[in-house]
Amino acid sequence: MTDLVLRELDADAYAAWFRATRPLLEGRSPFHEPDWLGAAASGVGFRLGFIGAYEGDELTAAVPGFLARRGPLRLFGSPLRGTMTSYLGPVAVGPRPSEEAQRELIVRAADFARRRWHTRYVRFTVRDAPEAVTFAPGPDWHQQRPPSYRVDLTPGEDAVFASFKSSCRRNVRKAAREGVEIVPFEDPRGFHRLLRDTFRRHDSSTWHSPRFFESVIGRLAPRGLLRGWGARYEGEIIAAGLFFHDEREIHFLSGASATGHGNLPTSYLLHWHAIADAIREGIQVFNSEASGVRSIDEFKETFNPARERRGTLMCAPPPVWKAQRAFLKWHKGMQRFRSRVAIG
Repeated sequence: MTDLVLRELDADAYAAWFRATRPLLEGRSPFHEPDWLGAAASGVGFRLGFIGAYEGDELTAAVPGFLARRGPLRLFGSPLRGTMTSYLGPVAVGPRPSEEAQRELIVRAADFARRRWHTRYVRFTVRDAPEAVTFAPGPDWHQQRPPSYRVDLTPGEDAVFASFKSSCRRNVRKAAREGVEIVPFEDPRGFHRLLRDTFRRHDSSTWHSPRFFESVIGRLAPRGLLRGWGARYEGEIIAAGLFFHDEREIHFLSGASATGHGNLPTSYLLHWHAIADAIREGIQVFNSEASGVRSIDEFKETFNPARERRGTLMCAPPPVWKAQRAFLKWHKGMQRFRSRVAIG
């Protein structure tokens, strides 16, 4: 890994390399897809940055990420908050890099971002992070280990449904029995209205604008990479879910529901429909990230998933960490204020 030379890639060069080497790439996820990166970046108003790792003239690994500015600070993240991207990190032509090589590439990518784009904050999230090893490489680095939920879809539709907790199976059947139908739903503004309604019920507001969903749904659904499903009841869409995928994995991105239908377990039926549809398409894994909200995570756990962990590494000097804490505290207060104004 020390022999690698890092250079900036443009988006077209990354896309060409990714598509040409796609079957050989280790660490690949749906979020590494050029289509996803372009749609997410456009939706949040970020730029994209790509770091290529070369052995001689051969590009053997890449680190895609988002570039943004917060006040005087420049940020590079693979990924950054707000992009609905669960993880990115380095993607490399196989074989799988060792943990030491992966850490070295991340440290060098952070240094490259500071020199090339003058960033003061860098963030990387990789999946399947090692349990027993401290991955953070120095005092300016902070580490988090957020959990993921994964359901193995390879046993098939009947076996997967039978593996769910009884409460989950019961709620799937109840929603169908009560007359809830699952239909395609790819209306960005309609989804945002439902999402805004959902956050208001929790005295909060969403990070995402209608623009984000217009970009993600509008760009990806026509290409068959995103599936939006709505729960229709008495002729009205009362809940919806967005699911992003490649040929191997499907990820739950976001869900929302209208006020006044809490007695109908629409989320169970929406998730089961997305899972069953993915199984029929030959997709092998259903992934959903833990939210940290106990009621939401309890719902996700009824699908009896395996619990795994991502690894997030963040590097910044101490004043930046202080500024970040202040910003997050301010943002949380603004969410509550906006929610109360909207309700009033």
